[in-house]
Amino acid sequence: MRLIWYIVIVFIAYGSLYPFNFDFSRPLPADLGAWLMNWQQRTIRSDVIANILLFIPYGFFGALTVQQKQRRYTLLSILLMLAVGILFAFCLQFIQFYLPSRVSHAADALLNAIGILIGISLAAYSNSQRIQRMIPEGLRLGISPAFLVLFLWIGWQFFPYIPVFESKQFGESLDTIVKSTWSMSVWLQHVLFWLVFYHLVQRVLGKEYRLNFIILVSVFVIIIKLAMYRSQMGWSEVTALPLAILLHHQLKRGLMIPLIAISSTGLLLWSNWYPLTFKSGINSFQWLPFDDFLKGSTWYNLSELIEESLLLASVGYFYAKWWRNYPWAASFLVVLSVGITVLQLFIVGKKPDITLFVMALVIGILLVRLQSISRAG
Repeated sequence: MRLIWYIVIVFIAYGSLYPFNFDFSRPLPADLGAWLMNWQQRTIRSDVIANILLFIPYGFFGALTVQQKQRRYTLLSILLMLAVGILFAFCLQFIQFYLPSRVSHAADALLNAIGILIGISLAAYSNSQRIQRMIPEGLRLGISPAFLVLFLWIGWQFFPYIPVFESKQFGESLDTIVKSTWSMSVWLQHVLFWLVFYHLVQRVLGKEYRLNFIILVSVFVIIIKLAMYRSQMGWSEVTALPLAILLHHQLKRGLMIPLIAISSTGLLLWSNWYPLTFKSGINSFQWLPFDDFLKGSTWYNLSELIEESLLLASVGYFYAKWWRNYPWAASFLVVLSVGITVLQLFIVGKKPDITLFVMALVIGILLVRLQSISRAG
């Protein structure tokens, strides 16, 4: 778990200091103390959400690391981890003074602290025996590879979730569906990810559910999404739901897991290779990871990153369930990412970079580590 926490810290620092175009000749504010004490948040809504979400994994995996390593003085160790996290956030904001492309603000560190606290709370909910005893058995969650993939699925469906429970909002969401165009690729993607969701719910909660429960949960998700600010639901998503429910109900688990594994692989290849048109020369290679995900709209880029992570995690997880071997599945995921990137060098319009490999490597490590932790527990 400590390795996962370290990976999270590296990613936070990377995302906060990108694109690393430091200019140390820039002068600090004349009154640095006033800046440090200024908690007026002037950033836009997407930045507020991003600053909170960025540090949730720090608090989550940090709390789990402390719980594993510190049998005594657990509360004191978690408070120390929280203090170090806030100091880390302040340091990142201070360093951002020397990044011309960034707007540094001390209030962001307060939002980061909120994210750390949320992460600690999630860790307590999912891994504390005392809290688990207070939760009905059917609703208990444990740290596992399935939990990771389900977490990514929820992020893919709802990020950035800003609920607006008003009739006008529901009307606008329905109007968006009516005016949308149907897409075969998007439809197949939603069928696949709904099947992933149904399997994960049963796996995480440890119970086989009847058809009426699956339908009820699906309708609940749709209603919640209708209340989502800037809901982007369309015909492709709505019409995918009936087929996904039918497949989940009719196919046996022995067939469902290989089907999802192979389909996830196909979708990954399609999204990275289509249209498969080769060129005579070689595309330039980008060694700076996540370059495309750290430009433009924060909402859009984070949504794309979560979707790509969910797809990679689905490939790794379902091959692991199919082969009953997590290290082999993680190795396959990494090799597959390398193969995809190499072929992109020769495909028209593609921008091959190291991002897919890094994401596959991190997700593979997470799946293997979480599996070992869930077994130990």
